[in-house]
Amino acid sequence: MANKDHLARLQEGVRSWNAWRVLNPDVRPDLGGADLSGLNLMEINLSGADLSGAQLRKTFLTVAELEKANLEGADLTKANLTGAHLDDANLTRAHLNHADLGFATLNAANLTGADLSDAHMLEAILFGANLSGVVARRAKLREAILTGANLEGADLTHADLIGATLEGANTEGATLPPLFDPDTNYDL
Repeated sequence: MANKDHLARLQEGVRSWNAWRVLNPDVRPDLGGADLSGLNLMEINLSGADLSGAQLRKTFLTVAELEKANLEGADLTKANLTGAHLDDANLTRAHLNHADLGFATLNAANLTGADLSDAHMLEAILFGANLSGVVARRAKLREAILTGANLEGADLTHADLIGATLEGANTEGATLPPLFDPDTNYDL
């Protein structure tokens, strides 16, 4: 359950929250299970925060700082995470279907068992990320960097991987889309 003081602080707005984070760098915000659906949290600093089980449906998290955040089981359906920083974040079993993760960084993030169906991940950087067991049907991963990623058992049925970098990725047991011709416009 979320810390009531942290929730109250968040309700003061992003600018106030970020100033508080600067003054209290050792505090690990506890927003676990909180309903933050639909909020505009653009450029918020939630690095290291506990957001496990949080409701973040349609939340605007553009360019948010979420490094090392715990988002295990969080519902980020249709959330806007464009350009967000999620390096080393725990997104185990998170719901990211229809989320926008374009240009986001998820280096070494743990997405084990996450639902990325229909997610938009144009040029996302997932260097060394753990995507084992991920369901990413119809996900748009054009130009994404998946170098060294673990895709073991991932379901990428009908995913768009045109221009994606999979060098050194573990694709054992993964369901991958057929090879695409980059000069063809596909309607998925």
